Amino acid sequence: MPLITSKPVQLPEDIGMYVDALRKEFSAIGDVWLLNADSSGSETRGRWDLLAFADRKVLDAIRSNPSLQRDDVKMLVAVDGDRFEAAWGAAESGRLSDLGWRVEDLHNASYSPSAAGTDERVTAHRVR
Repeated sequence: MPLITSKPVQLPEDIGMYVDALRKEFSAIGDVWLLNADSSGSETRGRWDLLAFADRKVLDAIRSNPSLQRDDVKMLVAVDGDRFEAAWGAAESGRLSDLGWRVEDLHNASYSPSAAGTDERVTAHRVR
């Protein structure tokens, strides 16, 4: 199924400022992606599912500092470019390669969040 590319996604000001503050505090944070934007309507449900590319030190630092954790953000951190873990909340981990993570262009990536073998692909948008 071809991916439809779109324009860059603009986060609400407070979420954008939060991501910027994290990146300022942790220079090891690379790209940050908004997940499930198309299928779950983050904009309307008030929850932002983000994936940050960083390292284990950043993940541990975020976990150990409750002031960095937000109820309206689910933050996953890819610690080695493939393995990811939730920074807080419910334990969640996996491998981007198992989800078929694929960067499509400068602003879009896609992955398959459902069971292996399905053709369903969800678009992720790079926000920083």
